[in-house]
Amino acid sequence: MIHTGRKAYHLMGGLVLLSIFYIFGRERAMVCYGALFLFALALDGTRLLIPTWNRFAFEHFGNYIRRNEERKLTGTTTYILGIGLSFYLYSPAVATAATCFLAIGDVAATTIGERYGTRKIGDKSVEGTIAFVAAALCAGFLLSLAGIHLAFWVIVLGAVVAAGVELLPLPLNDNLVIPLVSGAIMELALRIAG
Repeated sequence: MIHTGRKAYHLMGGLVLLSIFYIFGRERAMVCYGALFLFALALDGTRLLIPTWNRFAFEHFGNYIRRNEERKLTGTTTYILGIGLSFYLYSPAVATAATCFLAIGDVAATTIGERYGTRKIGDKSVEGTIAFVAAALCAGFLLSLAGIHLAFWVIVLGAVVAAGVELLPLPLNDNLVIPLVSGAIMELALRIAG
């Protein structure tokens, strides 16, 4: 399996960032997200400015960093920012679902897409997109067991939007865009539905 370490890191990172909100509450979580973002940004900035540190990072943490991130910020920085902004902008239930879509759906898409993806949509695959939607739906429905309730149609809408955003060749990192766009659509749909 390609980049197993990165996938585990992606999944666990989402669950840890999600836990921060529920353990510490909104205000303290925002401080934690801000501090984590600044720390990740400082590490990345240092890595980009100092070639020796950049080489060291790739030699020792190559399982967690993509080759195309050698001269740009890693996904960690945008991951923290995307989740932190989601909890700042949206209701806890919506932000939680959007975080789960990112943490679980994105990993499912990559895992299935790399292994079974034969029908391509740009650089993604139909199989990966289906896996994203299925995993995001499962995550959304499991949230009700944790006492986080969203209507069935809102979860479906958010999961499909999140998977659609992951397909798009956007200039912004999808770790930022997936939770923000899917969260915005779910929040807007809930407000329209009243």
